[in-house]
Parts: sequence; C-alpha cells; structure tokens
Amino acid sequence: MKAETVAFIPPRYGLGLVGGAENLTRMLAEELHRRGWPVEILTTCGVDAHSWSDTGDYRPGVEVINGITVRRFLQTGRKYTRKVYRIERRILQRKRVPFRDQEYWIYNVVSCPDLCRYLEENRDRYRAFVFIPYIFGTTYAGIKAVPEKAYIIPCLHDEPYAYLEAFRRMMHSVRGIMFNTPPEEDLARRIYGPGLRGKVVGGVAVSPYYADGERFRHKFSISGDIILYAGRREIFKNTPLLVRYFCNYLENGGREARLVLIGAGSVEIPFSFRSHVIDLGGLSERDKRDAFAAATVVCNPSTNESLSIVLMEAWMREVPCLVHGGCAVTRYHVEKSGGGLWFEDYPTFHEALETLLANPVLRREMGRRGREYVEVNYNWDRIVEAFEEVLREGEAAG
Repeated sequence: MKAETVAFIPPRYGLGLVGGAENLTRMLAEELHRRGWPVEILTTCGVDAHSWSDTGDYRPGVEVINGITVRRFLQTGRKYTRKVYRIERRILQRKRVPFRDQEYWIYNVVSCPDLCRYLEENRDRYRAFVFIPYIFGTTYAGIKAVPEKAYIIPCLHDEPYAYLEAFRRMMHSVRGIMFNTPPEEDLARRIYGPGLRGKVVGGVAVSPYYADGERFRHKFSISGDIILYAGRREIFKNTPLLVRYFCNYLENGGREARLVLIGAGSVEIPFSFRSHVIDLGGLSERDKRDAFAAATVVCNPSTNESLSIVLMEAWMREVPCLVHGGCAVTRYHVEKSGGGLWFEDYPTFHEALETLLANPVLRREMGRRGREYVEVNYNWDRIVEAFEEVLREGEAAG
C-alpha cells in the first residue's frame, strides 16, 4: 500500500513559539489537515531559538496539537565551541571554509541523531518529508537520511550562510523545493545554479479575521496614529534601526504618532522617547489581531525575509505597509501590490512615513490594494495545488 502521510520537519514546533518558519509550518500543516491530508510533525524538544535548550514543557514522545500528531526527539543543542565560533566567523566574513568545516558548523546548529534514525527506520511509512528552513542541522542531516523523499521549504535569505557549498549540494539533492516568493526562487537559482527542482508555492494564506482596533487602543491606553512593528525584536530583524529612525523622525518635526512594538525579544528604547515608543512584548492572538486593526501603518524593517506573514496580516485589515528596500521579498510585495512604500535610509524613511501619515485617502487605497493582492496570490486553494504539484513532480522524477 502506498504511503500517504506527509511529514514536516521543523527544528521547533508549538503553539506558543515565535518565528516565521515555525508559523508557516504550523499554518500549512493545519490547512492540509483540515483538507483531509494525513500530516505529521517530526521535530525536536527545543524551545528557545538561540540556546536551543530543552527547557519548557516539551519532552520526547508523541502528542497531538490541533489534531496533528507531533513526534518530538531530544536534540544535542547548539555546541558553540571555539571551533564552531571560528568557522562561523569565517563564514560571516565570506572567507573560504573547507567543506568538512562547513558540515561541522551545520551539525552544531541543532543536531538530532534520534530524529535522523527515526527517518531512516520509518522512511516507507511516509509519502514525503518536508524540511524547513534550510539552515539547521536537522534539515541538512535529515535530507541526507531520506533524499529519495526529501523536499524543502528553504526560507532562504541573501546571507553568508546561504553561499556554503554544503547547502548548494543539499539543494540539488532534494526531490523538490517549495519557494515562498519569486524573489526567493530567483535568489536560489542565482546562488546554486541551474538544475534546481522547484517552484513558487506561496508559503501560507492569511484568511479574513475579525479584530477590534478600538478595543486595543482602550486596553493599552494608546491614542493617535500607530506605527506597528510585529515580530522578533532583534538586530537581525532591524528593530533597533526602526526605533532609531522613528525617534529621529519625531526629532525632525515629524507628525505626532506612536511606535508600538509587539513580539518576542527585547530592544533598547531611549528614555526621552518612552512615551512615544511603546513595547508591549508578546500578546495573545486576539490582542495581536486587534493591534493590526488599530494600526495606521505596519512597518517591517527587516532585510531578511522569504515571505513576511506580517505584511499579509496587515493587508487583510487593509493597513498599508512600510518596508526596507534592501529586502527583495518585502519590496517585491509592496511594488507588486501597491500596498505600501519602501525606504533605504533615514531620509527616505522620513519621507515615506510622512507621506503615509499625512494622506488617509492614500492609506485606504494602499490597504485595499494590499488586501486584493493577498486574496489573489496567497489563498489556500492556490497554495495547496502548488504544494501537491511539487510532490507529484518529485515522485515522477523518481
């Protein structure tokens, strides 16, 4: 009997975890499950995306989350030895790194031998193994364990790690690659050359949702225009840059507004601007949705995105977006949809934010265009059809 179950293999999985790849995995798996697909999650017990410790409620074994079977395995964690640090420093400096050292570094960015053994011993029970994202040892070692049934959602960024020869070989070894956006596919083909098997699937869809902006404003005592940032607060996501640019905007005669930050992590806020830069930390799902409804503008300053679910969530509430022009993916979304503006430095940030805050009619039009873009390009029927097509093509290739 032909195996039908599709297994997703992310390094972390759970309802309370924050991260683009984690959210994408859960949303896609749950949608396939709703449509009657047999789906499982194979993952580690890791909770924290920096230390990869096993602290928390996750233990090895099997549990069910929203109807989906989740199998957890103990990982070795991140062994950040001096050798690993030296190799990573050379990678970030774009210096030559021997292939053996590349693999040594990858295997120390979350390894899970128990998971790999499970893959090898149970390969015939599954139709396909879908790994996400590209950079972790669970993905690299897992694909080596079951290359004949391996697919990948890489969530690829233009970063030094992506250029490693080890990852080039990995990308060419899988049965199929599921890209989130055309710019991500273009980047992969530029880095890894011809011969990749894959197509744009689209990642996830964001369905219409109810939210109450006034409830958010009342609960958190916030009035006036709101520039919302939703996501991890860290240098990698350019959150400190956004805070600095917004404070400069106020200092240079910008309109009265509040920058509201929600999500995991931390960011330093200048003392004199703490009445205008409000850090709410992690919120419940209801409060997060209300925050989008309350926002005047949603800003994603990150230059490392392969999809950006945040933009989709904003546009489904018809809120215009402001993005960093250095990110090919978010700039592509904004230019293709007409749903916002982009900046490259402080002067263009000031000009773009001023334009958006000063023109409510323009904001409404951009928000409407953004919603139309999401509804046409990021709906579940289209995504599931493309997902199935990649699996069929991989199976046909044998």
